[in-house]
Order: sequence, then C-alpha cells, then structure tokens
Amino acid sequence: MSKGIFNKAVLALSLFLFSVVAQAAMSHISINSRQFEVGQHPKIKLNIVAGRNDFSRISFHLRQTNGSKEVMEELMVQPISGYMLFAIGVDEVTDPNAKLIVSEYKGNSWRQYAVLPVFDSPFIKITDKTEVRIDTRNQPKKVAPMPYSGDKIAQSTAVNKPQAESHNIVKKSIPVDAVSRSDSTPTVSADCMIERAPSDTLWRIASRYQKQWNTNVYGAMLAIYDANPNGFSKQKIHLIRQDVTLNCPSQTELNQYVNKSEDKAAFEALQQQHRAN
Repeated sequence: MSKGIFNKAVLALSLFLFSVVAQAAMSHISINSRQFEVGQHPKIKLNIVAGRNDFSRISFHLRQTNGSKEVMEELMVQPISGYMLFAIGVDEVTDPNAKLIVSEYKGNSWRQYAVLPVFDSPFIKITDKTEVRIDTRNQPKKVAPMPYSGDKIAQSTAVNKPQAESHNIVKKSIPVDAVSRSDSTPTVSADCMIERAPSDTLWRIASRYQKQWNTNVYGAMLAIYDANPNGFSKQKIHLIRQDVTLNCPSQTELNQYVNKSEDKAAFEALQQQHRAN
C-alpha cells in the first residue's frame, strides 16, 4: 500500500518537473517581417512562443558570407509584446542568402533551435510608427559562452569581445553605444481608462476604439491585451475579465500594430495558442 502511494508520488513529481521544463522551453520562433534590404543593417521582427522570456538563454545570430569568409553577428533584441521581439544589428547585410541562427541554452549547453532564411520573410518599410529603438543597457548577459551555429555548436568569447576563429569564421557582437535607446513619448494619457459595458467583448471594445487609436481591430485587441496583463483570466486573450478596469494602451504599445494582416495573424496565433493550453 505504502509502496503504491510512494510510486504515485514519484510519478506526480516527475510530471510536475517535466511540465516546468516544458513550460520554460521555447516552442516556436519565426520571422514575422524584416525592415531592411540588402546593404542595410538588420532589423527583424520575430514571432516567439516560450514558457518564459528568459533571453539570457536564447541567442540570435545573423550569419552571412562575405567573400571567402563566413561572418556571424550577434543581434540585440527588444520585446515588443508577450509574443513578439525586435532584433537589430549594426553590420550591413550584403549576402542575399543570409540566415538567422536561433540557439537555446538547454541541458548545460547551447543547442541550435532554428535556421531561418532572412530574405524569405516579407519586407515592411520603416515608418515613425513601426520603428523600434533598443535600449542597449537592458541587454541580458548570457548564461554561458555564445554558440556558433553550424554542423556543431562551438563556444566563443563573451559578449562584446569579438574573436576570429578557425575556418575563416568571424564572430562579432554589437557595441553598447551602437544603437540609441528609445525616447518615444506616449501621446495617450497615462491615466486613460477604457469605457466598457459589462457585456462588452474584447472585439466590441477594440472595434469602438480602433479609429481613435489609429489602428485596426486586431491591433487594438493586441494592444489592450499588452496593456492589461491582469485583465484576462489566466492571461489568455480569449478570456477577458468583466470585473477589471482596463487601462488604455500607451502610444508605444499602439505603435507596434499598424499592419492589419500582420496583426490579424498575430492575434489568431496567440488565440489558438491560448485555447490549446
């Protein structure tokens, strides 16, 4: 009897530990769009689904061929929502076959997670509303030496200490003062509250505010979700709470949602993910 109880306890603990590990892992990464052309430095918007956004355990490198050399540059990242990142570098991308190498630190080592062709993704022209500036002071320190993503993942030097390696591989990281920090000033009042009726759905609220916020209904729903993490039961976008006062999203949050087709795809992906879990 006691042995059976012990076995069940061990099984329950194992399932719990497995769920924690699974939750922490990255389960999806893709390029949403790029905001640069050949000859410009990389600016890439990424879709990401992860149990926790611990960017000390995720690295993004842009790999391109420059003559006879293969060049790797580590990109800096800035979260722009709970499921979207913006990555930027300072070196010009001259290789039309450049790849984004995504690696994850798991099991005490760096492991390549994905290799994504950069120029296969859609191009979005930068505007005052879509431009994202990265605060370099908030870049995470990696938990281990950075990886080289190829047939094997090799260790390199620490962040901001480039070092040439064998096989004509050059690795570089972004200098801290290379990118200016965000100084955008929200135009939406900080004390703005959303007016709503008890029976209002998220769609109805977003439909009412989309024109006022100069966005689309999908962008408005995503911005409301970003601005109100406690306004949704279990933080799921399809479970808006009726007993919580909702804040208006800031102008910075609204500026991320200016393309209806992109916003629709992002909303539907997030809703599908939340309904499945």
